[in-house]
Parts: sequence; C-alpha cells; structure tokens
Amino acid sequence: MSVRLEDIRIVHRIVGTKHVFTSPDVPELHISHADEAIAYSNIQPALDVLEQVRNRVKARETLQYRIRERSVA
Repeated sequence: MSVRLEDIRIVHRIVGTKHVFTSPDVPELHISHADEAIAYSNIQPALDVLEQVRNRVKARETLQYRIRERSVA
C-alpha cells in the first residue's frame, strides 16, 4: 500500500532561499524548491517514487532468493 501525504507528519523549514519538506515518518523524503507551493505539490509524487523503489528492491531480493534456492537444490 502506498504512503499517502495525509498519513505522515511533514516538517517544513526554510533553508536559505529554499522551502524544504521532510518527514520523520519517511526518512528518505527530502523535497526542496524556492517556491513553497511547488515544493509541497511534489511531496506525493516523491512518496510514490519512493514506494516504487521499495517495491523494485523487494522484487529483486525475491528473485535473487529464488535463484539461490534453485542453485542449491
């Protein structure tokens, strides 16, 4: 199940000229942009990409496990 923006805590900071959004619930999340609205609107797409990456890693690990199991048998 995908992580939704509404389900996590978002921390907003201004760093120099950038609006930075992070989340203690999703340590990998880091969005920054000079325009606050643009930065905020990119949070959900970033969460979706992070979910795709996690799913890809899990699929790769499963495949590698199956290959190892076949080579042992």
